[in-house]
Amino acid sequence: MMFDLLWQYILVFLMAALPWLEILFVIPIGIGMGLNPFGVGIVSFAGNFIPVVLIVYLLKWFQTTRLYTNWKSRREEKKAVKLAAQTEQDEEQLMKKQRRAERAHRIFEKYGLPGLALLGPLLTGIHLAAVIALSLKANKHATTVWMGASLAAWTVFLTIAAYYGFDFIL
Repeated sequence: MMFDLLWQYILVFLMAALPWLEILFVIPIGIGMGLNPFGVGIVSFAGNFIPVVLIVYLLKWFQTTRLYTNWKSRREEKKAVKLAAQTEQDEEQLMKKQRRAERAHRIFEKYGLPGLALLGPLLTGIHLAAVIALSLKANKHATTVWMGASLAAWTVFLTIAAYYGFDFIL
């Protein structure tokens, strides 16, 4: 019984750590599974924030590794080949990704790092928002603080909303 409960919290942590599953989905799922809302909030926050910290402090180092440089050169070659034989569907997907990145860039230009951090979970995901902030030359420490504060605010809001339902907001 205890192992099952621990396993459920580990799954919540892992889901929150994945870039595809933001806390926007993980917290309601965890609370819907009947887990303690406070525990779900803490575990989800940790699962989402730890990768952000790793991204912020290890991104520059990772970009200098042979693994990354080889991957990037192969990627550029594949892009060139793909570009030559690109279909409309591929072009549509590429445009969608570009619009997402442009939207994040506009938010950063208009509202700065705080705006990108607060809107990041909704628009791009917090992991991509951190990468975008760093690519736009934001300070590492400021990025960590703002992303952490944003995640904390979203975690509290989502935990309360998922536990009590959205009726209390409206």
